[in-house]
Amino acid sequence: IKFPLHFLWLIISKVLQNVHQDDNAELGLTQKKTADSKKSSNAEGSTPAASGKKKQEQSKEEELSVSLLKIQIGYIRKAWKHPSADSLLVEEIDVGEAKCRQVVSGLAKYYTPEELANRYVVLITNVKPGKLRDVVSEGLVLCASNEDHTVVEPLTAPEGAKIGECITFSGHDGKPEDVLNPKKKQLEKITPYLGTDGKGVARFKDSPFMTCSGPCSSSIPNATI
Repeated sequence: IKFPLHFLWLIISKVLQNVHQDDNAELGLTQKKTADSKKSSNAEGSTPAASGKKKQEQSKEEELSVSLLKIQIGYIRKAWKHPSADSLLVEEIDVGEAKCRQVVSGLAKYYTPEELANRYVVLITNVKPGKLRDVVSEGLVLCASNEDHTVVEPLTAPEGAKIGECITFSGHDGKPEDVLNPKKKQLEKITPYLGTDGKGVARFKDSPFMTCSGPCSSSIPNATI
């Protein structure tokens, strides 16, 4: 069978067009697979980064947790003036241990030794012992202060609180450090979140300082601690 030449060219052109379309379709499929593969690879690659960020945030939260502090109820057995610093007082505080702790506080401007004696207080007992003007201090009495620091008073333990009892905070159940590491500045990072609310209840963020008899407090509302 003979076909006109122009008819043969028409057939060949149609075949080449179909082949070209098939090649384009295959190329498009290949490109789609490559793009999907890259998306999958990127998603997998982002997982460790996201995980690392989450761990970093968790580590930061732990570093700022008030549970690192060992805060206890203490009872001041006696107090006296610091021998070489007019702004400091020295207290002998019972926290339920075999021996009372000696604590130096900057409270001489606000209290006489007699006013502090026989008083329940709240103190941090896992600070590293150190000397303040040559007198050893083994704790840190927590005090509430108004904005301009003209009124300062030790936090008050509720009636029925026990000497040596550890303060607890809802949602912060970690174990306190044996001794806080001054190089990590743990105390400096936590104390900005300590204060009293509008009713004078002592808090770390939104969690009150709790004892078996209720929260610790101050007569100074909205105070810093």
